Amino acid sequence: MKIIWYIRSIIMTFFIPVLVLVLGPSAIITKLIFNNRNTDTFFLNIWGRLNCWMFGVDVQVEGRENIPDEGCLFLFNHSSFYDVFAICAAIPESRFGAKAELFKIPVFSHTMRMMGTLPIARNNREEVYKVYEEAKTRFHNKEKFALSPEGGRFYGPHLFPFKAGPFLFAMSAGVPVVPVVITGAYEILPKNHILPNKDRKNRTIHLKILKPVPTTDFERANRQQLQFTVYSKMDPIWSEYYDKHLMPATVALPKATTKSESTN
Repeated sequence: MKIIWYIRSIIMTFFIPVLVLVLGPSAIITKLIFNNRNTDTFFLNIWGRLNCWMFGVDVQVEGRENIPDEGCLFLFNHSSFYDVFAICAAIPESRFGAKAELFKIPVFSHTMRMMGTLPIARNNREEVYKVYEEAKTRFHNKEKFALSPEGGRFYGPHLFPFKAGPFLFAMSAGVPVVPVVITGAYEILPKNHILPNKDRKNRTIHLKILKPVPTTDFERANRQQLQFTVYSKMDPIWSEYYDKHLMPATVALPKATTKSESTN
């Protein structure tokens, strides 16, 4: 039966850019006409759901009651690009930060800008902080963002040490951070692979939304304590999952960040 799912994966992979070409201009036109955040959310939700449906991926959410009504910053572990599809399907009201290179892709880049996606230049810290500073006011309109504090896609027995940027972003805006642990996405599309879910009919991505962590309880000087607090909530959940679904081919990564450990 695996050959059937392999063929499905090949065929459906060709439809991923087709979805962008169809939904992208539709979202842009709708934005220009209505300029309504709800329509943006609708298209993000459709994009996420269709990319999951095409490959037999089900998204399950636990802890939706922990999403605050106010603006907030979702912090999610990032092991696969399917994390993004899963969040769009489950928490479509959130807006992402995406690496600056993606903003060079025709249609897709313009759609991301119209949707309020933040361009993240990973090798230019000053530019990243500038983008964060310009976006802070959007929290006051109850907007929600989703960023990966690991700074990229990683997979190992422990989460990669968290970067400082997302925490400074939330702290300077005075909004809570909401930890989100995503499991099951790596098996669907590991880093440097192009065919999602090529060996199974169905797979499940699970999002566990944890209780918000108020950033107003921390000052800039003890930002690392906030990082450690969030890491300590997320890492045990991820590690437990990893132990139960161990992939021998994966490479072990640093165990954990500590209070005294310096992060970028």
